[in-house]
Amino acid sequence: METNGKELNALLQRMIDISSDSPTYEKLAHYIEKNYIRIIFMTAGELANEIDSSQGSVSRFCIALGYRGFNDFQRSLQKFVSKEITVPQRLQYISQNQSSHKIRSILTMEHKNIDELEAILCQPSYSELVKKIVSAEEIVLLSARMSATLLPYTFYVLNKIRNGVFQVTPEHPSWETLNLRYPKTTLVFAISFPRYPNVLVNKLQELRTEGFSIAAITDSMISPIANLADPIIHVPITISSIFDIYSTPMMFLNLLLRDVAKEIDGLDQRLSRFESMDSLNNIYYKSTADTN
Repeated sequence: METNGKELNALLQRMIDISSDSPTYEKLAHYIEKNYIRIIFMTAGELANEIDSSQGSVSRFCIALGYRGFNDFQRSLQKFVSKEITVPQRLQYISQNQSSHKIRSILTMEHKNIDELEAILCQPSYSELVKKIVSAEEIVLLSARMSATLLPYTFYVLNKIRNGVFQVTPEHPSWETLNLRYPKTTLVFAISFPRYPNVLVNKLQELRTEGFSIAAITDSMISPIANLADPIIHVPITISSIFDIYSTPMMFLNLLLRDVAKEIDGLDQRLSRFESMDSLNNIYYKSTADTN
């Protein structure tokens, strides 16, 4: 399987460099080199059992590589293989082990992803993104395939906050006419996580050439849209399930929309009008007790 070769080769070279420190490190380096895809679905204990070693040895090996531990190493490894690994391959690896500690490993990884959000929200690029969403005359939310499942939520909330918001995917007729919009007043906000759809990458390249302002969230610096957007925000995801886990991007989007809302003048009046219209049109269910 092809991966981001440069980064993976650098990791493999670091493993070779430290493998001479002990026979256990040598066995770990050899096993990971031959099974690096499988590693992202394993726990530290499972890896230790495979080479007849201890979980502590696995942790020390990962620390020697420059990581905080096995989970940190595993998350880094996920980024190298996420572009290419297929759903059938994930199913194959996951079906081999359905134990409860495997679920715990996924949950732990996702907790660590969410913990990163505090630092992400302190980055200058995040403040710049908030300002661009507030000030843009119109915003086009752009995505494709599985990443596009994040668009409806983002569109629904952002459309409540302000006017001039559109969501577009390749299946929508507006996809073909995006290039005809006015670049100086349009902010393109793209969402793209592995596996990155070529149709989205190509469209962003077209729009960038046309002079559109593009902001984006993606999962890593090796994402193909990393050089197509400014600002670009890297939000981690977990891929060690059959389908990518988007709970961290969802929380990021919620916090982003919260911070955008705080900068919109007169938002309280706008939301009050929404509430009045909802009440007038009987939008939400009310029990008999609510009407008495």
